[in-house]
Amino acid sequence: MNILIANPAFRRPLSNGLERYMLGSGMRFPLTLLKRPTDKPRYTTFPFFLAYSAALLERDGFKVDVIDGVPLNLTEDMFLRDALAANPAIILLEPNTAVIDDVLRFSLALKAATGAKIILAGAHVSVFATEILDQHPHIDFVLAGEYELICLALIQALSADKPLQAVAGLAYRTDDGQSRLNPPAALIHPLDQLPPPARRLFPRNAEPSISAYYDGMFQHTPTAYMHTSRGCPYRCDFCAWVQILYRGEPQRYFSADRVVDEMLLLIEEFGVKEIYFDDDNFTSNKQHVRLLCAEIKRRKLAIAWSAMGDAIALNDEMLECMADAGCVGLKFGLDSADPDILNAIKKPLKVQRLHGLIDKAGKLGIKTHMTVVFGLTGERMASMLNTFEYACELDVDSVQFSMATPCPGTDFHKQLLAEGRIRPVKWEEYDGSNMSVITYQDISGEYLERFTTAAHTRWLRRKFIEPKWLQRQARYLLRLLQGQGLRGLYKRFRRAAQLLSGDSVTLAKTDTARLMRW
Repeated sequence: MNILIANPAFRRPLSNGLERYMLGSGMRFPLTLLKRPTDKPRYTTFPFFLAYSAALLERDGFKVDVIDGVPLNLTEDMFLRDALAANPAIILLEPNTAVIDDVLRFSLALKAATGAKIILAGAHVSVFATEILDQHPHIDFVLAGEYELICLALIQALSADKPLQAVAGLAYRTDDGQSRLNPPAALIHPLDQLPPPARRLFPRNAEPSISAYYDGMFQHTPTAYMHTSRGCPYRCDFCAWVQILYRGEPQRYFSADRVVDEMLLLIEEFGVKEIYFDDDNFTSNKQHVRLLCAEIKRRKLAIAWSAMGDAIALNDEMLECMADAGCVGLKFGLDSADPDILNAIKKPLKVQRLHGLIDKAGKLGIKTHMTVVFGLTGERMASMLNTFEYACELDVDSVQFSMATPCPGTDFHKQLLAEGRIRPVKWEEYDGSNMSVITYQDISGEYLERFTTAAHTRWLRRKFIEPKWLQRQARYLLRLLQGQGLRGLYKRFRRAAQLLSGDSVTLAKTDTARLMRW
């Protein structure tokens, strides 16, 4: 039984010769890039859930093919050709909200060409499992929740011709054609039972490449994505994975031994020079961070690493521990600087602590990247302007501004629906812009989009007149030159020039209009 792990890329041609490039699997939030059709995307995230599923299936003896069309920049015709050549009996896809309509349409072509059974998984389809089966006869199964073990159990049952009632977390059709959702599957615990992701199959079997997946946070090449945990102890109302995939259950951790074993595998088998811990929240548990850093030092791993975390539980001691074990970068979310908004979204962040933490990180040589979201619960014009000003005051090294995405199934989305504040735009009338779908009290969707688009350029121009910031960037650019060579340095200068000039070719923003269909 041949199984195809599929992540097609979708694009929206725009009138200025650019295209809106839709990123699919592995995205916590719907995200798109603007780029030229021939250019490969400047940002691609590693699709962990698909890769863990591939590893489990291979370990169980199944033949697995992978086509990740996002880093490969495949057109739909190219993807369909490659899928047909794989001769799959089953195709697994993980669409997020932004590409769900594309996947539903394209999977019909995949099924017609290959005759394969189609499985959908991920946060979006978990919310609409039986509805998708009812409305789309070509979809055979939906996996609800954290899905790797559900996928394995389903394919084992299909291979052995066993009944599907026992597969927890599975949505399927009964013999009389009725859509049925089995009781939810338990979350994976302990996480150490998962094998390492099947990286040697990605982005496709014939062209494995760690470097196909890239984040601007990377300072060395090649860099590999890793997980040390799943979940987060905090309950921000807009966070889809924590609320939907993990059902709000406690954060789980890989053991320090297991994490360092995988780091060694990446160094020895793939020659990586940096590792990026793309956790939901790496810094939420001081004990986890201390144990991992101690194990890295005990095993004498001389490798740079960075992490996705938060500043809620972060303190100077943790930063010192991380830096001593090789940490060179930290991403964290500000989201909003307004205390009322932070309270409304259930994020217990004390913003007054950030100046000291960022200053400490800079002194330790840890590059900081901050994410800001405009349009969250309770947003007003004044709070948005104040958040931007606060983001400019903080001495972070880089920043990402985006618009709030009300993913179906989250408390944020439910509240907006209850208040009638999701703008009723028809998808078929959507013109390719990124205008917010949320109705605000004193902000229009058009203004929110223009403000978010301009914020990156305005922030960088402010930073370019700060000597302290420029001096620190010079040190990081030297590190980048040593870690990525002239090519990496050129990419960074090109990106800065585009932002300073206001060029939006590579601007990444959330595509929220598709939420209207759900």
